[in-house]
Amino acid sequence: MFHAIIQARMGSKRLPGKSLKNYKKISPLEILCKRLKKIKKVSKIIVATTKEKKDDKIVKFCKTIKINYFRGSSANVLDRYYGAAKKFKSKEIIRLTADNPFIDKKTLIKMINLKKKFDYIANTYPLPATYPDGSDIEIFNFETLKETHKNARLPSEKEHVTFYMWQSKKFKKKKIDLGKNYSKIRYTIDTLEDYKLFKFIVDSFDKKKIFSISMQDIIKLLSHNKKQTLYQKKLNRTFGWKPAFEKDKIFKRKTNFK
Repeated sequence: MFHAIIQARMGSKRLPGKSLKNYKKISPLEILCKRLKKIKKVSKIIVATTKEKKDDKIVKFCKTIKINYFRGSSANVLDRYYGAAKKFKSKEIIRLTADNPFIDKKTLIKMINLKKKFDYIANTYPLPATYPDGSDIEIFNFETLKETHKNARLPSEKEHVTFYMWQSKKFKKKKIDLGKNYSKIRYTIDTLEDYKLFKFIVDSFDKKKIFSISMQDIIKLLSHNKKQTLYQKKLNRTFGWKPAFEKDKIFKRKTNFK
């Protein structure tokens, strides 16, 4: 059975509180959870948050909408995932983030159906990707997570969970391709400008439909409203990784890492 584990916290540096930042009485995290509830092959939804006081709000939210939750490390997200998967006895794990509320149902089901042939499957990693930034899905089994948790050493591998997986030769991996390159389309939520785009997407659809719109619906919307995405010219898909890579450099100097 497939368990969706969603990483979410209130302490984002670029956009604090974004997971539960309500617009029209709905937050990105709630949209994602309600969209996942519509997918029968997802047997359990778990929100993996931190032990920090500010994340009590996320726990309260989970209890309100009757979603499982786990509290773990703030910095070591890999350890948080491992702890959540161990607690809930997850065998197959779908890794998602609250930054990406509009996960595509069709893509997720396709990946679930392909997963049995692989230890790790993704639609955006390793880069380059053909899928939009905001459609990211990764699926891996518990043994792959356990091996990664045991062997990952770099700060970037612990913060970004799957870096070790998709760079290691130990695992049988698959990255699916969209056929057409939509990688320049972005609807992830990482900055205030991204959140404004999130509001534009919500405004563009009927309130009930927001829980079922597809990736193609959003691609079509943004392709016809390019003014809404002009701010993205200064962004790239990996700019959020830079702090972790700087930590890697310090770690390597201190430990003579090879």
